[in-house]
Amino acid sequence: MEALSFLLVVAFLLLFGIIIFVTIRQSQKELKEKQAFAQSLGFAPHPVDEKLTLKISRLYQRPGAKTQFQLRNVFHKPLLDGDMYLFDLVNTSGEDDSWTERQAVAICSSTLNLPAFMLYPKADPKYALSGLANKVLEWGFSFVGKPVAFPEYPALNARYLLSSNEPDLLRPFFDARLAEYFAQTQMYMLHAQGEIFTFSEMDPQFNTLDQGSMHRRIQRALELFRQLQKSTFS
Repeated sequence: MEALSFLLVVAFLLLFGIIIFVTIRQSQKELKEKQAFAQSLGFAPHPVDEKLTLKISRLYQRPGAKTQFQLRNVFHKPLLDGDMYLFDLVNTSGEDDSWTERQAVAICSSTLNLPAFMLYPKADPKYALSGLANKVLEWGFSFVGKPVAFPEYPALNARYLLSSNEPDLLRPFFDARLAEYFAQTQMYMLHAQGEIFTFSEMDPQFNTLDQGSMHRRIQRALELFRQLQKSTFS
């Protein structure tokens, strides 16, 4: 009986070890693939430093919450007037890690002076439960800032929710030109404050290892950068 119990323990430890080994190998393989892919897009691996982690994670913090974020798989590309990063953002506060962003784009530049805000896509009105879904989104947004509506820009209001802890600064920043620009986009997700913003899209089918998809994401982020710069200096 003792021998059987010992064998079961050994078998369990062996199985556990195999699972850990496979997980590590898979993570290493994924990292190598992301590195090769990012380099093909002109990015270089970037060390995860505390300064960059604070800059990005503060954009995702809820007031009063103590969420712990970790940057992973960070890649960097210099711009003429700033720095662009690809990154994964992982919430490590719970028992299991959860991915908040997968290869999102961050652009940091001294040419930006952005009010703190989040922009999030509304549910498509063609779906039956879109009204309820948007009510839930609005309720959720109330925990991360003050929802800010722009009744003077109905096309923007119909497509996106905006939230900010600085609504008095956000309202004049979102002028007619910027509102029209966002009204012509789809499924954009944006977090911004000061000299930095992050950009991704709500698309469950988005493949971070598809060169065409990532190239479009990067180009959209650069276009967005120029639009935000114009509002900064307007």
